[in-house]
Amino acid sequence: MQEALTPELERRCENEGCAELLPPRRRKYCSPACAKKAANARDDERHAQLASKICRDCQKVQPIGEFRPPRSPRCLACTRLMRQVDYERRGGKEYIYGHNLKRYGLTLEEYQDKLATQEGRCAICGDEPPEGKRLHVDHNHETGAVRDLLCRWCNYALGNVKDEPGRLLAMISYLERHGIPLTTGGLLRGGDAT
Repeated sequence: MQEALTPELERRCENEGCAELLPPRRRKYCSPACAKKAANARDDERHAQLASKICRDCQKVQPIGEFRPPRSPRCLACTRLMRQVDYERRGGKEYIYGHNLKRYGLTLEEYQDKLATQEGRCAICGDEPPEGKRLHVDHNHETGAVRDLLCRWCNYALGNVKDEPGRLLAMISYLERHGIPLTTGGLLRGGDAT
């Protein structure tokens, strides 16, 4: 009969903070990720002992505090420069925004088309976004379907009322009870104002 392993015989992952039981045929770590984390921790500890080291890019001797994490081959100034060059090479702000639009299933071109259809204005209030800002992509949180482009405030308002028309009507009633009359203020578009 095979007896249950006693705690003394159980082999645990040697990555600090993990301590998972080791699967068969693993020597020290439960996974390649734990092995990598442990190696990085050892490298950080070894490099933190140094007072300075040479940056791979600028070839200057820099204090170890200029390397984050300490195992990094580049000083902070060279790391910032490398990231800026990479950011510009990829297309800068437009690339990043286009990449973020993917979560809505939109391309930058589709966003631009929708913006042109709305004449650059919020689909609810009709305001243009401030200089240097963009309209937000409004979408149904249940289905993920893109609706229209909204200004920051209209988008926040819909999000804060959880897309519930009843909640919006209750808010209108509340404002009217407290002396704020219902006016369109130019918000109703397309000849709907009465």
